[in-house]
Amino acid sequence: MNKLPTGIVHRASGRYWARMWRDGVSYGCGTHDTIEAAVAARQAEIARVDQRVAGPEWEARGIPAGEALVDEDTVYHRAVAEYRATARLELRQRQQELIFTAPYVALVFMGDLHLGSPGTDIERVFAEAELVVSTPNAYVVTMGDLIDNFVLGKLRQARDNHRLAVTDEWVLVRRFMRKIAPRWPLAVGGNHDAWGELLLGVDVMRDQVATLAPKVLYQAHDAHVRLTVAGHDFPGRIRHRWRGYSIYNLTHGIERAAKWDQDFIWAAGAHTHASGVARGINIGGMSGIAVLCGSYKRIDPYSIAGGFPRPNESTAVGILFDAASHSMTGFESLDMLANVMRALAR
Repeated sequence: MNKLPTGIVHRASGRYWARMWRDGVSYGCGTHDTIEAAVAARQAEIARVDQRVAGPEWEARGIPAGEALVDEDTVYHRAVAEYRATARLELRQRQQELIFTAPYVALVFMGDLHLGSPGTDIERVFAEAELVVSTPNAYVVTMGDLIDNFVLGKLRQARDNHRLAVTDEWVLVRRFMRKIAPRWPLAVGGNHDAWGELLLGVDVMRDQVATLAPKVLYQAHDAHVRLTVAGHDFPGRIRHRWRGYSIYNLTHGIERAAKWDQDFIWAAGAHTHASGVARGINIGGMSGIAVLCGSYKRIDPYSIAGGFPRPNESTAVGILFDAASHSMTGFESLDMLANVMRALAR
């Protein structure tokens, strides 16, 4: 057997791996199809590492200031590939669809659960989740802030008087997700949910959704979706927080977006803890619906300290989509919506 050149290893795959040593450490120089290619790659890498810079009275080996630390073409092509992948993802997000064969469908929007907060009406959360999953043709859309999640900086001080740990909060979130999973097609995240990602760099909420309900259409911030009911389209949009606010009109942010974007005829939001409302709106001469979730955090020291107005009794809100009349009806009462859906199913 012929001895291989220094630094060349014959792999079981039949290819040749090149390596070099510096200061007792081995560095790989790639895997190649021939011995000659492996030797050339090793020598080229050694030359790059050992290149010397000479001055009038000195010589240095290392990285001079004038040397580019990264290859310009490599960075450019990597950036192009990243943009193309991001653009494909964004396009798919804007083309999302929920398709139902039933002649009528109800979407029930549940947000601002703040599971783990001592002020959250936990029994109501699970009772209303049970009501939705037991109602014919009714489905849950989660609107963010499922968890209190005070894990960042000064926000941790808000946990000082909590009787439940962050681990307890996630136990409740997973219990809630399992409850609604059979009737849970769509979700967005909220600002409280996002704090975990700011801390860890990982969208923890998305990972939980993917584990317990992998078919849910999930967006961290803003979801466009074309709802199709028995062949009739109802383009919609949901996000936890909308830009713009008015003390006289709780759905002002949604209506402002409708005026400029005009890419939806129904939309839902949460975040404000103000009240649960469903309002008919005008979108470029078309009848639309804007709904805002009420909060399950019924006792909120932050709201009390800030002197915010007392919210109404509504928590989950809903929209009934009727294919026969191609119309939408908003409900601030979940019980009334459930009664209507049962009556339609008879």
